[in-house]
Amino acid sequence: MHRIVLAFVFLLCLSAPPARAVEDIKPPFGLTWGVSKERMAESIKAANAKVVEKRIVNGREVWTVDGLIQTNLQHTVFYFRDNGLVEAELQYQSPAWLDAEYNTFLGQLRLSLESKFGPGKLIARSKTPQGDVIQTLTGYEWVQPGNAIQLIYFSAESPSQVFRMVSLHYKAM
Repeated sequence: MHRIVLAFVFLLCLSAPPARAVEDIKPPFGLTWGVSKERMAESIKAANAKVVEKRIVNGREVWTVDGLIQTNLQHTVFYFRDNGLVEAELQYQSPAWLDAEYNTFLGQLRLSLESKFGPGKLIARSKTPQGDVIQTLTGYEWVQPGNAIQLIYFSAESPSQVFRMVSLHYKAM
């Protein structure tokens, strides 16, 4: 009987697909969690980018940075707690894109994230009227011990104006 069980387990192992290695979630641009504001300022300057705003949000210092070179990257927002980097948000926009291009971009980013981190969890999907503005929100999340990444699409459309953005939020938890 013991041999039959061992043979069955062996056959299951042979027929099971190999486990896919999942990458660790790390902050973008080769950064590390906890890097100091001083070191970030040096890196931003070396990249010929510029801090365009500094503010405090929920007890964290927040820097908005423009000029980091990546296709359709409009702004990068860095969040610091106790002088260390704890979150980075990449905001993508293009004035030439219509809704279909945003959906395509969102889909490509999602597939790329799933290939690195496995299946994401849907965390938001809504289309809500706010007066004459229709707000759309779609979000996915990948969580690992100590880190997470969220992929968010947001749009606000009125008869005369449209705002759309795709953002990636890298978080140390």
